[in-house]
Amino acid sequence: MTQNTPEIDPSSFFQTRLNQALSEEKIAQKRFNLLATLRLTAFLGAVLSGWAWHKTDDSLYGGLGLILFIAFLMLMRRQQEAKRKRDYQRNLQFINLDELGRQQFQFNRQENGEEFKNNDHPYAADLDIFGAYSLYSLLNRTHTRAGGSRLGDWLKQPAALEDILMRQEAIAELSQRPEWRQNWEATAMLHQNAGQQIGALRSWVKEVMDPNLKSALKWRFFPLLTMGIAIALLAGWAPLWLLLLSLAWQMVILKRYQPYLNNLLAQTTDLGKTMLAYAELLEIAEKSSYSSRWWMERKRKIDNSSRLLRQVGSVFDKLDFRNNPYFSIFIGIPTMWDLHCLASLEKWKSQQHAGLNQWLGVLADLEAINSLAGFAFANPTYRFPQVAWGGSLQIEAKSLGHPLIAPTSKVTNDFKMEGTGTTMLITGSNMSGKSTFLRTLGLNLVLAQTGSVVCADQFTCTPTRVFTSMRTQDSLEESTSSFYAELKRLRLLLEFADQADTVPVFYLLDEILKGTNSADRHKGAEALIKQLHHKNSAGLVSTHDLELGEWGAGQDYVENYHFRSDVAEGRLDFDYKLHPGICQSFNASELMRMMGIKIERNQDQ
Repeated sequence: MTQNTPEIDPSSFFQTRLNQALSEEKIAQKRFNLLATLRLTAFLGAVLSGWAWHKTDDSLYGGLGLILFIAFLMLMRRQQEAKRKRDYQRNLQFINLDELGRQQFQFNRQENGEEFKNNDHPYAADLDIFGAYSLYSLLNRTHTRAGGSRLGDWLKQPAALEDILMRQEAIAELSQRPEWRQNWEATAMLHQNAGQQIGALRSWVKEVMDPNLKSALKWRFFPLLTMGIAIALLAGWAPLWLLLLSLAWQMVILKRYQPYLNNLLAQTTDLGKTMLAYAELLEIAEKSSYSSRWWMERKRKIDNSSRLLRQVGSVFDKLDFRNNPYFSIFIGIPTMWDLHCLASLEKWKSQQHAGLNQWLGVLADLEAINSLAGFAFANPTYRFPQVAWGGSLQIEAKSLGHPLIAPTSKVTNDFKMEGTGTTMLITGSNMSGKSTFLRTLGLNLVLAQTGSVVCADQFTCTPTRVFTSMRTQDSLEESTSSFYAELKRLRLLLEFADQADTVPVFYLLDEILKGTNSADRHKGAEALIKQLHHKNSAGLVSTHDLELGEWGAGQDYVENYHFRSDVAEGRLDFDYKLHPGICQSFNASELMRMMGIKIERNQDQ
C-alpha cells in the first residue's frame, strides 16, 4: 500500500467543521437557556401551587402542583440533553482548532507523552518521540489514559510485519471518515472520567473477596423477614421490639462489610462513571461499519461489551448512593442495599473478568489507531511505506522529509541503503543539516514500523531495530562526563547488535566521540565501525573528522556522503542536500568571525 489520498482538503474540512460547531453551539446554548427558564418557572409554579393548596384546601391546586413538578423533572432532563449537545459542539470546536494548530505545528494539548520519556530507550530521547515538540504531540488524538499509553507503546516498539500491514489497511479506511473520528473524540471529551487511569479497575477485577464475607452475602435477603415483621406489627401480631431487633441485626451485618466497602470505594473513585464513559465509546465502535481485518478482529472482541460495562457501571453508581445519609437511613439499611450491590459486583466479576482486559485493550487500540488515521488525513501528501521482509536490510526513500518541520522550511532528500555491515559516513559543516537528516531517517522509520504514513513521496524498508546516539549528556548524579555517557551508549549499541538475529539494527550516530581529542576520536570511531561491520547492523555516522572520511574511502563497507555550505559576501548558504563524497567546505572559522572572534584569513582551514 503506497497511496494516502483523502478526498477532502484537511484544512478546509477543519475550518468548515469549526464554523459549523460554533453555529450549532449557539443554537444549543439558546435552547439550554430557554429550558433553564422554563424549568425555574415550573419549579416556582409547583411551589406556589402547593402553597395555594395548603391555604385553600382546593385539590385543583394540588393537581396543578403535581403536573408542574412532573414538568420540572422532564425539563431538567431536557436541559441536561441540551447541555450535552452544547458541550459536544464545544468539544468539536476544540478538536478542529487543535487540528488547525497542528497544520501550523502549534501543539496546544498538554498530553505530549512526557511521562513516557526514557533516556535509556534505543531511540526515543534522540528522535524527539515524546515531549513538548515531539512526534507524540503531532500524532496524539487520544482522550483516555489507556489510549495515550497504547500510542506511546506503539512508538517505542516496532510492530510485527503482519501488524504493520493490518494497521495500514485500517488507517487507510479510517482516515476517509473524519466525521466518525471527530465524533469519537468529542464523545470521549464529554466524560471527564474517560481520561482517568484504569489501574483501579484492573486491580478490582483481580481482587478476591474474603470467603467468609462472600458466603455471608446471602444475608442480603434478610430484609424480607424484617418486612414481614413490619407488616405483622401493623396488623397487631408482633411487638415493636422484634422489628427493632431485626433492624439492629441488619446494621450489625452491614457493619461487618464497612472496612471492605470503604477500601473498595477508596480505590474506585468515580469508577462507575469511568466505565459508563468507556461503554459509550465502545458502543460507537460496535456500531461502526469498517471492514478491514484489523477492525473486524477487534469488533469480535468487544461484542456486547458496551451493555456489560453499562451494567457494572450502574451498579457502582448505585453503590455510591450510600454516601447520602437520607438514602442510607430510609433505604440503605432497611433493604441492605450495600450487600445487594456487592453481590451484583461479585457476580459480574466472576462472569466477565476474562473479557474486561480484552475490552479495555481494544479501547486503547482504537484510540491509538484513530491518532494515526488523523495524522494520515491531515497530511494527504504523505505515503504509506512498503514494509516487507527481504534478504537483508533495505531502506529506500524518495523526497524524504522531517515530519516535524513545516513544509515551507522543509528540504527533502533521496536515500538508499542496502545490506548489513555497511556504514555511511556523513561529513559536513556546522548547521548544514547532518543531525536533522539523521533524525529524519529515524523518525520515518519509527512511523513506518508503527503502521503510519511517512513524510516521503516513496518509502520502502525491511523491518529493522533503530538505535541512536545523538544527545548524550553528563550526569552529576552518576558523576559521569558526557564522553563517558556516550561510551556507555555505544556499549549498549554493541550489545543491541549482538542480540540482532533475524531483524538487523539500524544505527544513527551523531558527531561520534566528540568529547575527546581528535586522535583518540579517530581511532575510536574507526574501531567501532570495524566492529559493527561484523554484526547484523548498518547505519549512519556523522562526523567532523575528515581523516575518518578518508579512511572510509578505502573500505568497501563504508560510503562517504556530505552536507555542504557556501560562503558568499559574508553570508552562509546551506542547501541541506545530501551529496556523495567527503565534505570539502567547513564554516567554523566563518561562524566565529561572524560572532566577533577575530581570526586571520590565512588561518582558515
